[in-house]
Amino acid sequence: MTHNSLVLLVDDMPQNIQLLGSILKKEGYSFALTTNGKETFELLKNTSPDIILLDIMLPDDNGFNICKKIKEEPKLADIPIIFLSARHDIEDKTKAFEQGAVDYITKPFQEVEVIKRVQNHLQAKLDRDKIKKYNSELEEIVELRTKELIKKERESILAQFMQGIIHNLRGPITSVANSMGIIDAIKEDIIHMESKALDQSQVNKSLENIWELNEMNKNKLDELLRDLNTMLNRSRDDYSSEVELCNLNEIVNREINFLKVDLDFKNLVKKEIHLSEEDLYVKIIPAELSQMIQNLIQNAMDAMFGQTEKEIKIGTWGSKNMAVFNITDNGPGVPESIVSIIFEPFFTTKPIEPSDIKGSPIGTGIGLRFCKSTIESYHGNISVGKNPNGSGASFTLKIPLADPS
Repeated sequence: MTHNSLVLLVDDMPQNIQLLGSILKKEGYSFALTTNGKETFELLKNTSPDIILLDIMLPDDNGFNICKKIKEEPKLADIPIIFLSARHDIEDKTKAFEQGAVDYITKPFQEVEVIKRVQNHLQAKLDRDKIKKYNSELEEIVELRTKELIKKERESILAQFMQGIIHNLRGPITSVANSMGIIDAIKEDIIHMESKALDQSQVNKSLENIWELNEMNKNKLDELLRDLNTMLNRSRDDYSSEVELCNLNEIVNREINFLKVDLDFKNLVKKEIHLSEEDLYVKIIPAELSQMIQNLIQNAMDAMFGQTEKEIKIGTWGSKNMAVFNITDNGPGVPESIVSIIFEPFFTTKPIEPSDIKGSPIGTGIGLRFCKSTIESYHGNISVGKNPNGSGASFTLKIPLADPS
C-alpha cells in the first residue's frame, strides 16, 4: 500500500501548492512542503520522504542542481524524484533524467496523471525497499551460516590434524618403547654373561648395541620434540586476531612443517617448494593467512585423493607490489564449467557426507569462499587456472606488499 507515504513537494507557486496538496490529501498521502533549495536540504537532514515532487524553477536554485545533489547523498539517493514543469522541451526532459529523476510531469497538471504516476513510483520504491530488506536478511543468514560452516570446517581440519598427530607420534613412541625392551633384554644377557665370567669382548659388543639403541632413541625423541614445538609455535602465532606485519614465506614454511604430521602429505606426495629468496612482508591477521594457505593445500590433497602419483608445487614471489602464493597439483583440475562459481558460498565438488572409503574427503563449500572474501578484504585477490605443465589445478593468492620499516 502506498497510502500514508510521505510526499515532499518542492514548489514556490501558491496555485501549484494548493492544487497538488489537494490531490495528495485526497489520496491519503502525508506531505511536506519546501519552497526553495535551502529549505529542502534543511528538511532532508532529519526527514526521509518516500517520493519528491520537484519544480525546476525555484528562487535560489534550479531543480536540476537540487536533484543532482540529492542523488549524490547515499542516504537520499534511493528516493524517487518526479520533476514538475511547464517546460515541454525535450532537452529539459533529457536533462531531468540524466540527473536521476524517475519521471517528468508537465503543467497544467491532470489529476489522474499525477495520482497514477505518484502511485506507480511509490509502489516501485516500496518493492525495491522490500527486496533490499530481504537481501539484507538473506546476507545476515548467509553470513551466520558461513560462520557456522567455517567453525565446523576448522573443527574438522583440527580433528584430521589430531588424528595425523596421534598416528605420527605413535610410530616413534612405539619404536622407542620397543628399543627400550631390547635394551632390557641385552642388560639381562650382560648380567648373565658376567655371572659366567665370559669374554669381555661379548660384553663390549652388547654395550655397543645399547649405545646404538640409545642414540636412535635420542634422535627419535628430538624429532618428536621438534614436531611438538612446531605445533605449539603455530598455535601461539595463530592466536593473534590483530593485523600484523608478516613474512609470507615464514607463514608458508610454518604451514608446510605443520602438515608433516599428515602422513599422506609427508610420505606419499612429491613436493616441490620454491619460496622467494626475498622476504615478502604483508599486513594481515596471521591466523587468516594461515587458514587460507591451509585450505588451498588441503584442497590440493583432496583433489588427488586415490591417485598413485601425487605432486604438489608450492611457490612464492613478488610481482607488481603484490606478494604471490601459488599452489599447483596434478589432480583432475577444475572444469571450465565451474570456474565462475567455484568461489561461491556452499559450492563444493566434494561429497558433503563421509563415504565408505577410508580417508575420503568431504566438503562444506566454504573453504574457497573464505579465501576469496578474506583476501579481498585486504585488497588482494585469488584466482584459479590450469596446471601449466599438464593436468591439475593452479590456485594463486595475491596480497599487497607492505613496507617492513
